[in-house]
Amino acid sequence: MAGGLSLYAEGSSFLHRAHPLTKGVLMLSAVALAFIAPSVGWVIAILLLLLALVTAAGVLRRLLTVALAILLPLTLLLLAVQGFANVNNRTEAFALGPIVYYREGLAIAALAALRIACLVCATFLFSFTTRPADIAEALMQRGLSPRMGYVVQAALQIIPQTLDTAGRIQDAQRARGLETEGSLPRRARAYLPLMLPLVLSSLVATQERAMALEVRGFGLAVKRVARFDFADNTYQRVLRWLLAVAVPGAIVARVVGWR
Repeated sequence: MAGGLSLYAEGSSFLHRAHPLTKGVLMLSAVALAFIAPSVGWVIAILLLLLALVTAAGVLRRLLTVALAILLPLTLLLLAVQGFANVNNRTEAFALGPIVYYREGLAIAALAALRIACLVCATFLFSFTTRPADIAEALMQRGLSPRMGYVVQAALQIIPQTLDTAGRIQDAQRARGLETEGSLPRRARAYLPLMLPLVLSSLVATQERAMALEVRGFGLAVKRVARFDFADNTYQRVLRWLLAVAVPGAIVARVVGWR
């Protein structure tokens, strides 16, 4: 089950048990390496590794449900734009009457789509296996100020919180007789009745959250006591350093001729 106002899915896999900073470094490094890697083969290798981790975490089905809705339209758009209109297109792949599709555009679109797939996969892997409160707590235990920790936690929660609020508003408006499905003009007419309550409720929630933090003495200069310590070990610390070093190493490799 998802964890409240986050994308977290309960589980007992080694990724769920891993230190939040390990998973954070893994996510950032995987995304960076996917965009630094020069060829489709390298990006596919990174994507397969991420999918293996997703499978091991037991969230593959959930990832596919969310990721396909994001990746499919983006991939189709990339294939259409790059294959037909890229300025570097030279070699014909096939033609539909007077319209020609090019191999160069296909290669560029495939590489871009795979990189975006790595970005989506790494991001959701982190979100599905890490509670926002845990990553904020882990960062504060490493010296981050409580104010910045709250900013991190709020940023990780804003998307699922907004989606949850939008769903409740849509259900309420449908119960009042608002038609939100059907033709494009009908959906456009329903846009304002859905968006206005969403924006207003977000502003009210922000104000209520600020008042709650003030009542609890959030800004007081007192020594903070950690709720609990996260399990960490030498293997995870070494892995974090290796992943952190891999990114500048990949940049250097690209500069000196990695192809």
